Parts: sequence; structure tokens; C-alpha cells
Amino acid sequence: MPANALSTGSLLVACLCMLGMLAWAGFRFARWYRADGETRISLRQARRIRWGWKRLAPMLDLAVKDATPTVLQQLSPQEAPAKPRVLAPRLHTQADPFGVTVTADALPQVGLSAWQDANEGLCDAWGMRRIRISQPKPGIIVARGFRREPLEAVIRSPLLGPDGSPICRPGQFASTDDVLLGWDEDGTPIALNLAHSAHALVAGLTRSGNSITVNTLLAYASLMRDVRLIVIDPNLGAVAPWWRTAYKVSDAIHPDEPTEILRWAREEMQRRERLFWSGRTDRITEFSPELPLLLVVIDEVANYTRHPDRKARERFEAELLAIASQGAKFGIRLWLLTQKPSADVLTTAVRTNLSARICHRVDTVEDFLHLFPDGRELDVTAADRTMPQGVSIASVGDMRTPVRLRSVYLPTEACWQINDLMCAEGLKVRDLPDRVDLDKAA
Repeated sequence: MPANALSTGSLLVACLCMLGMLAWAGFRFARWYRADGETRISLRQARRIRWGWKRLAPMLDLAVKDATPTVLQQLSPQEAPAKPRVLAPRLHTQADPFGVTVTADALPQVGLSAWQDANEGLCDAWGMRRIRISQPKPGIIVARGFRREPLEAVIRSPLLGPDGSPICRPGQFASTDDVLLGWDEDGTPIALNLAHSAHALVAGLTRSGNSITVNTLLAYASLMRDVRLIVIDPNLGAVAPWWRTAYKVSDAIHPDEPTEILRWAREEMQRRERLFWSGRTDRITEFSPELPLLLVVIDEVANYTRHPDRKARERFEAELLAIASQGAKFGIRLWLLTQKPSADVLTTAVRTNLSARICHRVDTVEDFLHLFPDGRELDVTAADRTMPQGVSIASVGDMRTPVRLRSVYLPTEACWQINDLMCAEGLKVRDLPDRVDLDKAA
């Protein structure tokens, strides 16, 4: 082969290697640049784990000795037998705001039980508060290390930047996008998908974290281009930030006005019946600005279902039951919020149609059982006075077993700022009530 051909081939290989190294360095830099402060700490910790692994593995009996001579040892004559090699499992690390997930190859005689026996030593060596070790499939060991507990960490909503100001824009999302509600105790993100979900019930005492969870729901729904938001709230806590841009709002204490809004939603259900014939379906799953998903959020629902005006209360409950039982297939999502989810607040017929459940701290076990009837058999409960604010017991989406959930942090002040952005984009549909001092509201 000509010498120039060899030099050209060598140059090509060198260029490809250089491009590979640049791509690897670029990926590492991009991951570091996009990471928040806590994830960067975990990235440094992951690097230390990889660098010290070959020394640590034999100390914790997570390595094996291989006496098989290498090819060079077989070819070179030696009087003494070759020294056995120490083989440690190969590691892959993934950092997140809570710690590092280590994925390792299982070796002969170094399986799940060996890793579990080394749990305490791994915690000390890796600087973790706890490590959860599992074997998702044969030959693979996963060690999930936590340097801080997900239920104790307060993490801002993805809608906010490092300084706490909004980094979102109107129409950025659609109903098919997942809404990050928070994290469970193992650091697994818990998300809600409005397009593929149904109705929901949120319960909890005052100052238990209800408003933070609801803020996330209302903010994402307001930013979805194919969702119309309807908020009914006699206390104004939930509806006030979205008063100017929500499709329909009410702060009435008497049930008549909320009943009219629910009656309008039920009439919308009837108008959409023709889609079942044309689309040959039994459930509307595709939404658009012309056929939006309707999100109906009612805060302090007990104010209406226990109102002293019996006839008005019964009219409200009749419309509520109609939407709860039939609304999901017509593209309506009903979210009810209450402090005490007892039978005199919500009838069994309504409550059974609210499939998603989020329970913040409640007074009694009976209150918790209204949301989770099998709650006495669960390892978790919301009837705990030591339960931190912002932590709940949740069963959302495809989750079968309720888990502890730490909601992402989205304060009411940030909701007002997001609504200001929407108003600046021309999405305001009404002014604030006349009784509100506009200078103070701004």
C-alpha cells in the first residue's frame, strides 16, 4: 500500500477520534451548563464515585479475582505464576438534584445480596444519606444514592428560573404534555397528563400545601394552547391570579352562579355528542384551540355542597354529578378541592368518579380513608400531624399504589407574574373586579 494512502488513513482516523473527543466534551459541558446547582454537586460526586471505584470495590467485596493469564502472560515465559487480576463491576452514573444513580454489571458471586451487604460501606464511601439497591433485571444492579431526601428538598417549578422569575411563555404547552407535580420519596418524578387523565380530588387542611399543588395545575393549564380554564373559588385564593385570563371564573359564595357555570359545561357536553358519531369513538382524546379541553377547578367545594340553601345546594350537586359521571369522555376534567373529603361534603357517587387523588395533611384517619379506602393497609398515611407542608399522598395517572409526593414550589406571587405575561400577550378576557384596588393588585 502506498505511503500516502497510509498517511491519509491515519489522518482520517485521527480526525474522527478528535471529533469524538470534542463531541464527548461538548456533551459533558452542555450537561453541566444546563444543570442546576444541586445537580452540579451530584455531578462532581458521580465523578468521584467513578474515579475511586477500582480501589473501593475490593474493600467491600464487590470485586472478583481472575487467575486466568492474559495473552501476553501466556506468551512470555515466567517461572512464578501470574498474579490474579482484580475485576470490579463496570459502572455507569447518572446525577440528579437528589444524588447519584449507579448502574453496575453483576459479576459471578457478586450479585444483589453482595451489594446489599455492602450498603453501609457504600453510603460512607460515596457520601450518601441512604442507598436503595435493586436488581431490575438479571445481570444489572442499580444503586440509587441519596445525598438529600426528595421529601425534604424544596425544588422550584420548571416554570421558574434560578432567580424565581417565570421562564415560560403563553401557548408553550399542550394538553398532551406532562405536568410535573413533584417527586416521590425515591426521587421519581410524578407527572400528570390532562389529555389522558380523568377527574381528581385534592384534600388537605389549611397550610398543608394544597395551594402549591393547585398553583402548578392552574399555571400549566393557563399556558396550554388547547385548554380552557374554569375556576370557581369562594375564597379567591386559587382564582385571583388567573382572574383576568381564565375562560370562566366565579368567586360567588351562593351556589347559583357556580351552578350556571356547571350547567354551561354540561350543555357543552351535549354539543360534543356529534363527535362520537363522526369520530366513531367513545371518548374524545384529541384537543385543539377549536375543540379545547375544559378544566373545571372548584376550590372549597364544601361551601356549595353544604350551603344552607337546600334547593340551591341540590341544583349544584345535580350538575356536579352529571359532569363527574359523564364529563371525562367529552373532554372535561373536573378537579375538586376540599379540606375534609367526608361523605357530607362529597357524595359517594361523585367521589368514585374522581380517580386521581392527592391528600395533604388531614385531621383524622377517616378523612384519609375517604380518598384511599384501603388506606389502613398502606404503609403511608396523611393523618399525620408531623407531615411537612407541601408533602402529600398521591395516586395520579397510572400509579396503582399511593406514594408520598413533594410538590414542586410555585408560589402565588409567581402565578401573578405568569398571568402578567399572558395579559401582555393580549390574552386578557376581563378586568379585575371593581372592588379591587388595581394599584395594590399590580
